[in-house]
Amino acid sequence: MEDKQKVRESGPDLLRVIAAVFVIGVHFYLNCGYYSAPLISTKLYIMTAARWLFLICVPLYMMLTGYFKSEKTISKSHYLSLIPIAFSYVGISVIKMIMCNFVYGKVYTLSFAVRNILNYQIAWYMGMYLSLMLILPFLNKMWKACSGRREHNIMIASFAFVSMCYPVFLYIAPSYWQMLYPIVYYFLGIYIKEYRPKVKKWILLIVIIVTVTAEAVVSIIAANGNAFIWNVLGPVDSGYSTITVAVTAVSMFLLIYDLDVRNSFIKKVLANIAGLSFEIYLFSAAYDAIVFYYLKRYIYNAEDFFWIIFISVPASFLLAWLSSFIYRQFYLLIRRLFIKCRGGMTFL
Repeated sequence: MEDKQKVRESGPDLLRVIAAVFVIGVHFYLNCGYYSAPLISTKLYIMTAARWLFLICVPLYMMLTGYFKSEKTISKSHYLSLIPIAFSYVGISVIKMIMCNFVYGKVYTLSFAVRNILNYQIAWYMGMYLSLMLILPFLNKMWKACSGRREHNIMIASFAFVSMCYPVFLYIAPSYWQMLYPIVYYFLGIYIKEYRPKVKKWILLIVIIVTVTAEAVVSIIAANGNAFIWNVLGPVDSGYSTITVAVTAVSMFLLIYDLDVRNSFIKKVLANIAGLSFEIYLFSAAYDAIVFYYLKRYIYNAEDFFWIIFISVPASFLLAWLSSFIYRQFYLLIRRLFIKCRGGMTFL
């Protein structure tokens, strides 16, 4: 739901597509029984590494927000831009509940549905993103108050240290500030936009491989033949605040953000999917519920899902994209009718 750019950048569009696919990848682990399976096989080792890679999806979205929102100020237009985001959240959440009730029976009553929408149980990211949008004009002021790159470096390092280094520095940076991690990613996005850092692509690839491998090794050793332990590297929000996840996310961002895709067809496809990434995120959970409802009739163990990820994730992604495209057309129709009736008010 980011602002449309006059000249679209194919690198950030590709990052949005990757983030959307990785979100579905993260949800795959919630649905296939991975978190209750003992980590004792090669397949589960590989799945553990992939799980840590997929976890950069949320950091990528937050960094993209900083990349594109760094000039936002305290203005009526900025706060009105939250309305279509909330509209999509509520609308797609209702659709998801109807779909789940159709497949599983009456899961969501009216009161339960309203509670789940208001407390963001349908999509926790929505609550975080709306909150970030409310404060980002002030974060931008903080950023602009710094005098140059040196102070920006110190500010990001300080925020990262107090929010991402627990439990590595347990007694120096305790757990009080862990929930600040969205601000760190937001500032990292602004930093990359402003200073355009250049790192050799092969170095970034090596960093990604090494950090993901290290995360998997630590997780497997900590599990000691038992199930995955959530709080080994970072207990907040499933590990998004983990310093190694931040390193992987930044490396992936730097690897791709400045890519220039020259093929016009591919650019259009990336732009289309990127423009629908928020809706894809919301719809994908509904299709995951349906896909795994049938898969679990025939597949019982997490290890047996090893190859299924190459089917279930693309299937959920394509279904979510198609639904998002159809939803967007209805939304635009309603918006045009509303503007016509209201005499030009365009906050939708």
